[in-house]
Amino acid sequence: MNRKLERRMLVIMGIWQILDGLVTILYYGFYKLAPLTGKIGNQVADQASQSVNSSMFTLTCTFGSLLIGLGILNLVIRKRYLKDQQQGKKVGFFILAQGLFSYFVLDLPSMILSFSIGVIYFAKKGALRRLAKEPKSIIASK
Repeated sequence: MNRKLERRMLVIMGIWQILDGLVTILYYGFYKLAPLTGKIGNQVADQASQSVNSSMFTLTCTFGSLLIGLGILNLVIRKRYLKDQQQGKKVGFFILAQGLFSYFVLDLPSMILSFSIGVIYFAKKGALRRLAKEPKSIIASK
């Protein structure tokens, strides 16, 4: 079976997660944390050095880095492990686990894409398994 649809959806999800991680780090980490102290002018430089060490900045950058890492991992999985006629289990379970993670962090595009990819992956895997069990004479007559 052709896994072209899953590969395309996995690329879309990987790119989305990389962009989401960059927005999280750049916008929420650097831009949004600066005005929280209410300082303006020359005090912004002092506040910027303090915000780099703050726990909110660390949490935001860690979460953004996690999203970027998941996006890169999805692109690697697409390239190395989603082959045509493949029947592996681990890739499907990883994608569904990633969908569950996306559900808990309310990343709706990643959640929808990962659950869709997981369902399609396991449906095609079941079809490949049934096709492999059919006798050769039935396949030849079709």
